[in-house]
Amino acid sequence: MDQNENDKRYLERNEDIISHAMDHFFQSGTFSELMQGFQHLVNSAFTEAQVTIDVREEPAGLSVDISIPQTFRDGDMLVETKERYLHVTIRHDHKQAHSSHMSSSMTRTVVLPYEVREEDMETSWNEQTLTLFFPKK
Repeated sequence: MDQNENDKRYLERNEDIISHAMDHFFQSGTFSELMQGFQHLVNSAFTEAQVTIDVREEPAGLSVDISIPQTFRDGDMLVETKERYLHVTIRHDHKQAHSSHMSSSMTRTVVLPYEVREEDMETSWNEQTLTLFFPKK
């Protein structure tokens, strides 16, 4: 039993040493700065990339308002419909300091109350909102 107890204590001490070393590695130094920078990038991308889609049924048809975040207004947008599904993809290329290049994109899909035809779609743009209109048949 004494040998088992000694082995157990030895392993526990080694686990503590390894755990402390891992904590130190992940919480200090270059790796920590890298992780904090990555977390900041992810957080800012999500706060800047909030797209809202508002669907309204009107007597003449279906209106869909899509608010586009400031960071994506100079980017590309793709709107597709398939049966009752509306797919919106926005993409923007960012040029960083020192000529590095980063691309951001997001896709949202909403279910419409009824089937629409993409070829019947009418569009209008108002500063930060793209409005789609699908007339009733």
